[in-house]
Amino acid sequence: MAAQQEQRPPFTAAERLEGGDRIPPFRFADQDGRPVGPLDDRLAGRPLVLAFECEGTGPTYEDELAALADALAESAAVVLAITRRSPEENRALRDGRSLPFSVLSDAKAELYGACGLDPLTIGRPAVTFVLDANLRMVELFDGGGATRSAEILAALEAAADDPLSAPPAGHPPVIVLPRTLSAKDCADLIDYWHRPAPVWEAEGLTTQGFGQEAGDFMVRNKDYGKVSQLVVRDPELQKYLDAKLNRRVIPELRKAFQTKISRREDYRIAGYDSAESGSLGPHRDNPTKETRHRRFTISVTLNGGAFEGGELRFSEYSQQGYLVPTGTAVIWSCSLLHEVLPVTAGRRFILGTHLFGT
Repeated sequence: MAAQQEQRPPFTAAERLEGGDRIPPFRFADQDGRPVGPLDDRLAGRPLVLAFECEGTGPTYEDELAALADALAESAAVVLAITRRSPEENRALRDGRSLPFSVLSDAKAELYGACGLDPLTIGRPAVTFVLDANLRMVELFDGGGATRSAEILAALEAAADDPLSAPPAGHPPVIVLPRTLSAKDCADLIDYWHRPAPVWEAEGLTTQGFGQEAGDFMVRNKDYGKVSQLVVRDPELQKYLDAKLNRRVIPELRKAFQTKISRREDYRIAGYDSAESGSLGPHRDNPTKETRHRRFTISVTLNGGAFEGGELRFSEYSQQGYLVPTGTAVIWSCSLLHEVLPVTAGRRFILGTHLFGT
């Protein structure tokens, strides 16, 4: 399924559930009638594999579960089977194959619906979701252990190996979110940055372009850092990015900081070129009367590993900086001092915006 998704045109199908999306928390009765959910203390904090029962051709759902149990016998992941059967029927299913994991009853297909699954039209008896320890989807598969075990194991390895590159000491109060955008989204945004657009020179912390331009425009910072920022005004691209970030970023801010975010400033795609030692000096994002409304800044790396230098540093906490993989977001309070160190080779691209409440 993932390979098919990557063939779509840029900035389409934002409603599609894919890697980086969080599934909603849930609790259903297991085969013994006990409520079970992934946020339970004994299950939380570990990668999660969900095997949904659907209808279609291929190995039976029971075969897919039995093979999944064998494939993940040495894994630390939590495995939960999800059916629309009654707990009594699920007990017979579990006992009949001696499954080592719980089988949950989603009788009203609530989780099916929340995950975008119509169990009657999938075409396979099983659909398997692989999620990281924070219920963010890594990948989904048509099939289960009998048909996709190698890929499921590979996805679990990817979930366990997310390189967050946090400083080992003096860790600032930031959130690092892998898979906030897909690799295709990131590449498409870099292509979008290269489109022709009116260019405005920055005047200190702002530019007249915000009042003069109705569409996209480029801001060139020369004194306040060295960076070229494309301000995104295109309504379709804004809608696409909002759909992704509203599902993947806003719930994390609500959970981590108990804060409500309802608005944002314009998205910006920023390019830091090594030819001019692209950088942004130490600053805070809400120091003036015009910026005091800002609560959080989000920066999504679009081309991790394609440049040298360019670390994001919070020097009040550590002299080490963040270099995160493509598609990974770093989110911080606008009151934190931060800087982008000079890019020494290649060009660093990020997508950024400032978030605030009502």
